[in-house]
Amino acid sequence: MEALDSERCGVGIRGVAMAIDSVVWIALFMIAVSAVGAVSGQTVTTASGVETDLTGTPAAIALGLCLALAIGYHTLAEWRYGKTLGKYLVSIRVVADDGTVPSLGAVLGRNVLRLVDWLPLFYLVGIGAVVVSDGQRRLGDRMAGTAVVRS
Repeated sequence: MEALDSERCGVGIRGVAMAIDSVVWIALFMIAVSAVGAVSGQTVTTASGVETDLTGTPAAIALGLCLALAIGYHTLAEWRYGKTLGKYLVSIRVVADDGTVPSLGAVLGRNVLRLVDWLPLFYLVGIGAVVVSDGQRRLGDRMAGTAVVRS
């Protein structure tokens, strides 16, 4: 366990990985908005292109779909490969506390709690949890029994 502790990643490198993954989140947001707009009839073609202006229930559905897609992206990538695109590019990965591959349930749990780390202050809760944690773990890592380490 001591070797695993020395490999754990802090806020900086994890932040870089999340910034890269934010590009994926933007793409997932665009997919969610476009899909809901097409189904709800709130997408129109104009002279300048295709526009979707969601309001009310369709907007809430698109937000929920976007969050589900983002959690799904992180969960499946971390479960299958140990890393998202952002983590891959900065050479870090998610492991169970004992250094083994985390279970699907563990990565799902850590990523559902990403919403708590992220909301309401754009990762301020998550950053604070990593900074004050003796193992540099955000709330999702603590609950799931996972850690982010160098690859």
